[in-house]
Amino acid sequence: DMVKTRGQIAISDLVIELNSSRDTVQKDLYQLVGMGLFSGYVNWDEGMLYSRQATELHDLNKCEHCGGELELAGKGVIRCPFCGTEYFLER
Repeated sequence: DMVKTRGQIAISDLVIELNSSRDTVQKDLYQLVGMGLFSGYVNWDEGMLYSRQATELHDLNKCEHCGGELELAGKGVIRCPFCGTEYFLER
């Protein structure tokens, strides 16, 4: 809900607010995506998590960060092979 409310949040802020670690936040995020509870994207290098409506992401074929071609990376995850940005789709 923190991300949906703000639209975007720094991973470091999530770590502090959740009293957690970056690895745990990453694991929890993948778990939420796997359960179909989060749609948005993350740029791990930039350290930012962005909330987006699933409908906006379903038609996406170019990375919003670098313009690279996106490819399927797993269940509900699309990844840019050039910059590593990951897009998460709700079911």
